[in-house]
Amino acid sequence: MQKLLQARARLELANIEAWGEPEWSLALEGAAKGDRLFGQRQFSMAAESFLESLRLLQLLESERGQRLANALDSAWQALVIDDSISAMAFFDKALAIEEDNEDALSGSEQARVRPDVLRLMSSGDRSRASGDLLEARSAYLEAATLDTAYEAAAIALNDTNEQINELTFKDAMSRALAALDAEQIETAEAALQQAARLKPDEEVVRDTRVQLAQTRQRLWLTSQRQSAARHEQNENWSNAVAIYQEVLARVPQAAFAHQGLAFAQDRERLHQQLDHYLGDPSRVFSDQPLANAKQLIKSAGTPPAGEPRLAAKIHQLELLIDEATTPLVITLNSDGLTNVQIYHVGRLGQFTSQKIDLRPGTYTMVGSRPGYRDVRQTITVKPGSDHQVLDIRCEETI
Repeated sequence: MQKLLQARARLELANIEAWGEPEWSLALEGAAKGDRLFGQRQFSMAAESFLESLRLLQLLESERGQRLANALDSAWQALVIDDSISAMAFFDKALAIEEDNEDALSGSEQARVRPDVLRLMSSGDRSRASGDLLEARSAYLEAATLDTAYEAAAIALNDTNEQINELTFKDAMSRALAALDAEQIETAEAALQQAARLKPDEEVVRDTRVQLAQTRQRLWLTSQRQSAARHEQNENWSNAVAIYQEVLARVPQAAFAHQGLAFAQDRERLHQQLDHYLGDPSRVFSDQPLANAKQLIKSAGTPPAGEPRLAAKIHQLELLIDEATTPLVITLNSDGLTNVQIYHVGRLGQFTSQKIDLRPGTYTMVGSRPGYRDVRQTITVKPGSDHQVLDIRCEETI
């Protein structure tokens, strides 16, 4: 009886009432029978009754671990087939055997939310079937959040996300290609970037990126070519040169830039050479610069009708050359005693008045007379100036 009472006390602490049936009730009945026999002083029969009950309690104690495993196994099997009611009952039994069993606690929570998870899964399936993928994803995501271990929800969510990504990818690529055909570069770039984020390794993304780069370069070259042409039409050759050089720096094989650069640089040099003389007309008053200016006019040839600025500069230089080579009449007055000489022109000797033809320029005139200090004058003959009258004579005695 003492051993029976000890075993009974241990099992009651282990919540035997919740998991030990029917053996627990049979053991209690045997114990009660033994008590009655003991009270009747039928000790031998009482001992047999106590011993039978003790054996039942010892069997329950020995089977506690196995009964826990069986309850968990039955619970998980019920949960696999979505029988949440049976699963809850088995998990409760497992928790009755071991109240802090983590497997049972986790499973019990999954069984509790399984009806809600199944409802969300059904809602997601209906939305997916009707083509409302965003609504389906929302339902699957909520189901997967409720039960993170429910693989069906995770799989459905992943599949739906892949469907959405595929549709989004196709839409982005369609917009990118349409914008590319319309040469809307920025729009095409934005759509292609969206597609690339979804499927960066897709061959169509790589091919379209190459096509986009080629189109962007082609449009840029066209724009630069048109810009250079506008500068050429306005005879802004330095700007045209800068554009052609920028094009060749980025696209060395651009034939139009090679040809345009050579022509624009030639025209730029020609304008610079013309400006060299037109900026200081007095340059052509000297023989060598005058010869160079004439050679420049000869090499420039007849300017095209589309280059009025060049034609105007050539005409101005021609007029300048004509003026520089047209002598002007200068009247020199003296005293008939002074010997007069003009450097690079010649000796004029003594005279009282003499007229001489001089080309525009600057001349040095020297007068000399024995016993008198020499006089020196610098005269400038300018094109278009009035008839000049100059006086030179030695008057200061030595």
